[in-house]
Amino acid sequence: MPNAGNWTFVVFDIAASDFARRARLLRNLEKQGAALHTQSVYCSPYTDASFNQLQKLDDAVLVVKAEVPSEQIDDLVEAYSIYVTKLCSEVKEKIDELEDAKVLASEGAPRKRGYSKRLRKMYERLDHLEYIASIEDAAYESDLRDSIEVFRRRVSYIERQPPGKFL
Repeated sequence: MPNAGNWTFVVFDIAASDFARRARLLRNLEKQGAALHTQSVYCSPYTDASFNQLQKLDDAVLVVKAEVPSEQIDDLVEAYSIYVTKLCSEVKEKIDELEDAKVLASEGAPRKRGYSKRLRKMYERLDHLEYIASIEDAAYESDLRDSIEVFRRRVSYIERQPPGKFL
C-alpha cells in the first residue's frame, strides 16, 4: 500500500469579493476530491495524478505534498472520512429522489426529462465517488468501493423499472 502519511494540501488566498473565481475554485477542489481542512486550506490523500490536477486549478493556489507525522495521520484520515461520509449521504438522498422521479416519469414528457437528467447526474456522482475511492486507496483501506457498488446496483434497479411503478 502507498505511504498513508503522504497528503496533498491546497492553500489559497482569493478575496471574497472575487466571488465567481472563489466559487469555481471551491467546486473544482471538490471535484478533485479535496476536503476542507481549515479556512482556505484543502487536503486529500496524495497521488501523483491528483497532485497534478490540483496544481492546474488556479494560479492563486499553492499545492504541496506533505508527509504527515504518524501521530497526526489518524486525525487527518478521520477528517477525510467525514468528507467521504457526507458525499455518500448526499448520494443516498439523491438516489431516493431519483426513485421518486422514476415513479413520476409516467406522468408526461417534462417529468421524463427530469428523470433522465437526474439519472445522468447520478452516474456523474457515482463516477466522482469512484475517483474519490481511487484517491482514498492511496492513503488507507476504506469500504467506499463497497458502498459505490451498492449505490450502482440500486440505481440500475431503478433504471430497469417501468415508469410509474412504486419500487
